[in-house]
Amino acid sequence: MSLQVFDDLGGEFQAQLREIKSNTRTTVDGSSTITFRTARIECSYTPKVIKRLAAGQLLAIPNVQAIGVNDAFSIYEIADVYPMHYSMLTLDTSQPAAIRKEFMEMIQKEWEKGSKSTWIEIVGAPTNYTMKVGTDGLSFEKRQSAPLTGSAVRLLSKDAIQKLLCYSPKAGVEDNTFGNLLGVTDQELAFTVDVEKLIHYHVGVFAFTGSGKSNMTAMIVRKALKVVPDLKVVIFDVSSEYGVHLLDVLDGNPSRVIFTEPFETGKEAEDYVKHHALPESLTDKTKKLEERVERLFKAGKVKTVELPIVGEEGILRFSTYGGLVEVLSNTLNDKYGAVNTKLYVPVIIDRIDRFVKDNGLTTDSTFDAKTEGLLDGLKDITDKLEDRATLKKVFDALTTVVGMLAETKKEEGEAYTWDDVVDEILSTDKDSPRIFVVNLPEAEDARLQTAAVIGKVFRKRKRSFTLTPRVLFVMDEAQEFMPRETRKEDGTEQASRAVERLLRHGRKYHLHGWISTQRVANLNTNALQQLHSYFVSTMPRPYDRQLISDTFAIDDAFMERTLAFQNGDWLLTSFKATATQNIPVFFHAENNEEVLGRYLS
Repeated sequence: MSLQVFDDLGGEFQAQLREIKSNTRTTVDGSSTITFRTARIECSYTPKVIKRLAAGQLLAIPNVQAIGVNDAFSIYEIADVYPMHYSMLTLDTSQPAAIRKEFMEMIQKEWEKGSKSTWIEIVGAPTNYTMKVGTDGLSFEKRQSAPLTGSAVRLLSKDAIQKLLCYSPKAGVEDNTFGNLLGVTDQELAFTVDVEKLIHYHVGVFAFTGSGKSNMTAMIVRKALKVVPDLKVVIFDVSSEYGVHLLDVLDGNPSRVIFTEPFETGKEAEDYVKHHALPESLTDKTKKLEERVERLFKAGKVKTVELPIVGEEGILRFSTYGGLVEVLSNTLNDKYGAVNTKLYVPVIIDRIDRFVKDNGLTTDSTFDAKTEGLLDGLKDITDKLEDRATLKKVFDALTTVVGMLAETKKEEGEAYTWDDVVDEILSTDKDSPRIFVVNLPEAEDARLQTAAVIGKVFRKRKRSFTLTPRVLFVMDEAQEFMPRETRKEDGTEQASRAVERLLRHGRKYHLHGWISTQRVANLNTNALQQLHSYFVSTMPRPYDRQLISDTFAIDDAFMERTLAFQNGDWLLTSFKATATQNIPVFFHAENNEEVLGRYLS
C-alpha cells in the first residue's frame, strides 16, 4: 500500500511487550477507586533510538484479534521513556563505594556504544483504539482488545499518526492548525483540529500561572472567527489581557472593548495600554501599541458602560413587562380586593402578552415611549375602575413611571448600556461587533455582570426562534465565576448558576462556553462535567492533576508528563474535535505573540 504504517527508525527499533501493569488508587474525593493499566515494553538500546523516543509517540501492539492474521493492533501512547542497565538493578549502598563507582563508570561508558546489558524501558498507556491493517488501508475502531504479551511492538509512522489524530478540513487548513505534534520522530507534523466542533461542545483550559493560557486562548479565538463565519466571541476579562492579546483582531473587525470607568481625555490610548497586563515580548513596544489603540478610539470601538448599583437589577425587574405581569398576578392574592376588579386581571395580562408580541418585545423589555400604546389600549378597562381599587393605583403609577422614564431617556441621550451590549451580541447585522472584550477587574462586578449578560442573552435567544449568530463566552480566571462553594453576597452563586446553565443547555441554542483557570480543584464540578475538550499544561499541585485525571479519564501517566512541559506545550483530549475520540495528544502551540509582533512591526 502507498501508506506507510510503521516506522522502525532505520531498522533499529526492536521492542516487545513484557507485561500489562495495573495501578489502582482512590479518587481525589476519596469516594471510590480508579484503575489505570499501562504497558511495560522492553526496547533494544542504541544511542540513536533513545534520542528519538519521546512521550506522545504512538505504538502498535498485536492483540488477540491478530492471532493467525497479524492485522489487528492495540494502539498505545508513550507516557515515559528511560534507559536501563542490568547492573543498575543490583547496585545499592550495601556494596562498597569503590565497587559502586566502578560499576557506574562501566555503565556510563556503555551508554555511548550500547551493550547486551542495556535496554530501553517504555511505559505506554492505552488509547482504547484498535487499528486494522487491510489491503484498502488503515481503519481505527474504539475497541478494547487484550494485547499479546511477548509480541513485537512497533512505532506508528507519520502517515498513520496523522490519520489517527488529525482532523482533515476540506479548506482552511492553516486556520484549523494549532501547532505541531510532539512525539513525531525527526519530523514536523501539523496538528489540525475541527475548530467548529471544538467551540460547539465547550472547552476547558487548565494550566498554572505563566503557562500561556491567555496566549493559546487568543490564538484559537482568532482562528475560530475565521473558520466559523457567524461566530461572535464575548470575553469577560478579569486580568485585562485580551485587549492587547487580540489587538489586531479588534482593529481589523467590527468589535467592542468595554470598560466601566472612563479614560482621561487626551490620554485614552496611553491609559488603555497601562490598564492592560502586557506580554513580556511587547513591553518595549508601548508606543506602537498606543498608535494601534488610537485606531480603536477613533473608530468608536471602545465604550464605557456604568455598572449597576447594588440591588438595581431587582428594581429594574419591575420596570419591565414581565414585572408588570408579576405585579398584576399578585393583586389576585389580595383578599380584600373586590371580586369584579379581579376579573379584569386575566384580560389585562392577555392584552399585555399580545402587545409584547405585536411590538417585537420580550418580557424583559423595559418600559419606554411604546408603553403609552399599551396604556391607551387598556383605557376601556382602567376607566371603569374605582379610584380606590388596587388595580387602578397600579396603572396610575405606571402612567407616571412611563412619563419619568421618557424624560430620563432624553437626559441620557446616546449613552451605551448593558442592554446595548446584549443587543449587539445577538445582532445579525453584518456590521455589528464580532468580538467583545469586557474589562471587569473587580471580581464581584465581574461575577454579577457575567451572570446578567449570559442570562439576558439566554432569554432573548430562547424567544427569538433563531440559532444565529453563534456566541462563544470566554471566562478567563474561571475560579472567580464558578467556584465549588458559592455565596449570594459576593455574586459567586449567581455567576456559577449562569455558567453552569450555559454549559448544560447552551449548545442547543448555539451558545458556547470556554473556561480557563489555574485552580481546577476550586471549580463547580457539575459544570466541569459538561466540557468535551480539555487543554492541559503544567499544574504543579498533585491534587489538581489527579482531579483532571479523574474528571476527564486521562491516564495519570500522561498527567505526570505535563510537569516537564515547556511554555507552549499542551496536552489536548477531545471527544469531538480530533479525528478520534478522547486520545491524549501532545502538541506545541503556535505563539499568539508572534502574530502580534508582526502586526506591530
